[in-house]
Amino acid sequence: MSEKRNTRDHERRLLAAKYELRRKLYKALCKDSDLPSDMRDKLRYKVSKLPRKSSLHDISMSFDGHKEIVLVATAKPIEQGLAL
Repeated sequence: MSEKRNTRDHERRLLAAKYELRRKLYKALCKDSDLPSDMRDKLRYKVSKLPRKSSLHDISMSFDGHKEIVLVATAKPIEQGLAL
């Protein structure tokens, strides 16, 4: 059972690392009040279309049963770019 849980947690961490930069960019642009509202709405839509399990704050159960927040370092540098 714990091996399955470790595999699931590892997969979630990889997924979070994959989408971390994109999610941060979209959320930051959504909060920018200088952008037109229709553009911010499109960005909110893009955030909603990202996989739910790719959030940085996925909660996983540790081995002792206490909840912990999973934080993942950025996997890709910004220079690789993102399609808006």
